[in-house]
Amino acid sequence: MNNTGLVDYQDKQKRELEKKQQEVRAREFAALEQRTTTRHDRIPDMKDAYAQVVAKNYKPSQDEIEFRRFTSGGFMDNAKGH
Repeated sequence: MNNTGLVDYQDKQKRELEKKQQEVRAREFAALEQRTTTRHDRIPDMKDAYAQVVAKNYKPSQDEIEFRRFTSGGFMDNAKGH
């Protein structure tokens, strides 16, 4: 192989490597864009569900109230005087 043939070969190898790297970057970017694109879905109408909850007039037990206070990380209404 003469000197110009070697330079051409090295240049071809370099261009092929750059092309492969660009293809990998393009695939990675496409995957990232697909995962992070904001979706504009419709917000579900929860009026009926809320109306059902209100209609049941649910009263939590004292144990449930205390459990909610314990798991909330703070006192909701300071009922125990803390």
